[in-house]
Amino acid sequence: MQFNLLFLAPLASLLQIATGMPTDTVYEIKKLPTVPFNETRYYAELQASKNGDAISKRDSCASGYPYNQGDMDALISSLQNDGKTDYMPAGSAAGWSLGTAVVCTYNQYVFENTHVSHWEMGWGAGYVKGQCCPSESSNPQCSGGSCTGHGDSGLSVIISTHNSASTC
Repeated sequence: MQFNLLFLAPLASLLQIATGMPTDTVYEIKKLPTVPFNETRYYAELQASKNGDAISKRDSCASGYPYNQGDMDALISSLQNDGKTDYMPAGSAAGWSLGTAVVCTYNQYVFENTHVSHWEMGWGAGYVKGQCCPSESSNPQCSGGSCTGHGDSGLSVIISTHNSASTC
């Protein structure tokens, strides 16, 4: 009897490999490089809205490529629990990604620097999720959006979420 059990375990592993059964994908949280604000996706969207009739809103939802809400949930949790802060020089953008989800933070000010806590970035991403994304039970995909957050100096920053196919 024991021989049969020892034989079945490797056989089950081979069957899983041979049949291509899905395995859990493990993603790593990555810090995105800090870039000048005028080279960002958000800046391009602002310029496009100024050239058209659209009026820029403080909080908005996106309609681009969706990300997986499970990836965003894991990214939000990680950011809100790591206790770290990022330096945001004047006119810059920085972000974090996990799987298909990205959280970007934009400092639009020309002369003002600030620090933004990861907790604040996670809060902004959670706020956008609550405002813009359908419930996970009906559709696990979301395109994200943006909202206003604050740095340690009280300076307003834009916190945006979107698919990792495009950078901040």
